[in-house]
Amino acid sequence: MRKNIEISDKKINDFLEQFYGYFESGYAFEEFLKVYLEKIGLDEVVVTQRSADGGIDLEAIRYGVGGFAGADAVDYYVQAKRNKPGTTIPIEKVRALRGVMPSGSKGIFITTANYSKRTEEFDDVDPSRPIILIDGKALVESCIDNEIGFVFTPVFSKDAMDALKDESDDIVQEDGSICEENKDVKLVVDKQISANDIRARILRLPKAINNLLPDDAHKAKVIFNGLPVKELTIAKSRGYLAGVTDLYKESGLIAEDGSYNPCKAIWKYSEDKIEIIIKEH
Repeated sequence: MRKNIEISDKKINDFLEQFYGYFESGYAFEEFLKVYLEKIGLDEVVVTQRSADGGIDLEAIRYGVGGFAGADAVDYYVQAKRNKPGTTIPIEKVRALRGVMPSGSKGIFITTANYSKRTEEFDDVDPSRPIILIDGKALVESCIDNEIGFVFTPVFSKDAMDALKDESDDIVQEDGSICEENKDVKLVVDKQISANDIRARILRLPKAINNLLPDDAHKAKVIFNGLPVKELTIAKSRGYLAGVTDLYKESGLIAEDGSYNPCKAIWKYSEDKIEIIIKEH
């Protein structure tokens, strides 16, 4: 999926004109939307019969929890309009779509044109049959984001490189000096604290740190995400620290409802302690 690519409104409008011109007919547009809807996550997408479709051009399903069929599956009814960019879809067209939608279903109106403010406000009238309005600009941006019909040339970005630098937590600064806070640190490692570790109430050591621990070490002083120093038991042969349940709860890795929140963490090893800083949940 495309990330962090800025495209001007003028360029988007140029793309929209090309996009609109690509389809020779409304039928061709509907066939494209069948693939588009599948790629953005809908299932069982079908183009309805060409006549007597009652304002519905495509039908689809989105399954709920775990992708299982059942009571939480949602039916989608889709209306497609390949209208000239810059023109406006009348509110009557959107109203007609809602008129043929069963209660509890959802609608999507997709066009290469625009919607009036009145039409956008109509969208909120009946929450039992909501309709998602996708205009030409939004459709093109979605296709770009999902790389549907658009390809990209890689471009070197200093900003992207700087962002990577900001994520790092190295011992040595750019000028070669040691950060004051890291003067006693021997090793810095990024390692995930997994859901399995949290479930087992253990803190699995990075291999590089485990290898540095003395063979006769049975305890380690640990600073976990800014909490007070705690002495934890080392299971060196298995490569983990035990006695971390309270640390997980206090830092939110075990939520109040008992669920687990795995995270990335920075591990700093020095001779007298191990400091672990949660990077992101």
